[in-house]
Amino acid sequence: MWWTQLFAISGMALLLPFLPLLVRSLGVEADADVQRWSGAIFAAPFLFAAIMTPVWGWVGDRFGRKRMVVRALLGLSIALFLMSFARSPGQLLMLRALQGMVSGFIPAAIALVSASAPRESQGYALGTLSSAQAAGVVAGPLLGGVLADLVGYRTLFYITSGVELAAAGVVWRFVREPRRPASDRASSSVRDNLRAARRHPIPVVLVGLLCTQASLLLVQPFFALFVEALGVASERLSTTTGLLFGVTGAAMSLAAPLWGRVSDRFGRRRTVLVAFSGGSITFLLQGLVAQVGWLFLLRSLQGILAAGMLPALYSIVAHFTPEGRRGGIMAFGSSATLLGGLLGPLLGGQLAALFGMRAVFFVAAALFALNALNALRLPLDRRPREVRARRSWELPP
Repeated sequence: MWWTQLFAISGMALLLPFLPLLVRSLGVEADADVQRWSGAIFAAPFLFAAIMTPVWGWVGDRFGRKRMVVRALLGLSIALFLMSFARSPGQLLMLRALQGMVSGFIPAAIALVSASAPRESQGYALGTLSSAQAAGVVAGPLLGGVLADLVGYRTLFYITSGVELAAAGVVWRFVREPRRPASDRASSSVRDNLRAARRHPIPVVLVGLLCTQASLLLVQPFFALFVEALGVASERLSTTTGLLFGVTGAAMSLAAPLWGRVSDRFGRRRTVLVAFSGGSITFLLQGLVAQVGWLFLLRSLQGILAAGMLPALYSIVAHFTPEGRRGGIMAFGSSATLLGGLLGPLLGGQLAALFGMRAVFFVAAALFALNALNALRLPLDRRPREVRARRSWELPP
């Protein structure tokens, strides 16, 4: 599942580095039009995925999470294949919307892994799985940009479509879903799942997921301009910006399993409190830096701390959700994360235009501080004595 998630996320992110160039190749000439189309095409999957993910989560609870993983990979493969035939930005926009509508891979994968892992080791399992997501966010744009120059946009879509298809075959053949009794298979509706999601502490977690993702992406729209303002020469600007994004993703990927073990031993609430408080300080310092070298250090620290946020929150959802509803409730968490990913860049761009780029870093720091206060409402973990005594670096038996 780790490798499958890596391939899936890479495939979804490969379009990002050359999206404006692809829009221009489809006949859009004016820069303002290119920017408008690029923004809409970028946002479309997030919007439609946020709407459809709870539906797919409910279907997964009824018919199996493994089937939902395979379905999502097949849908992604078909959407990427059809994108190679797009001849206008409108067609590409519709196909990106289709990509979002057939999504649901991440909550299905989280539900499948959390159902397979021992209850006392779910933090480690979900942290390890999330490291693949962080690696895919880094690898997708990097490979997409390189391969687009080597083989062209349309051939790249063929290649990635084939990779997603192969990943679906691997999951179908090698991944085994734990058997559930018929009584565990939810016969309720999406509305029933929504009612269940209102019970404490799920709403607290959903707010945390939305605010975390929005805060992490708040500075993304103008980050290259901020790097340029620190005195980086134009001929090194793209490379430096890419490295700053890459070092954050690499730190997240390496640190996520370690955070999972920490949360299993010391508790999920303590984990997110430390991560949110550290994230607040990190963004505050980023807004004060005057040299790009310090930014490298702080972005690395940001990646380490970010790795302790989302997996721990998802682990709380898994812990307080009945097995028969886990996919459906996880899907609401995924929708909250997707909405945060959509709202964060939009809000960050507007705030930067009104108050300046450094002010947005301070807003992100304030949001993380509020997230830490919100996390105080989470219940304390009641861990068995033998689990608390286990060293954090030891694998579960």
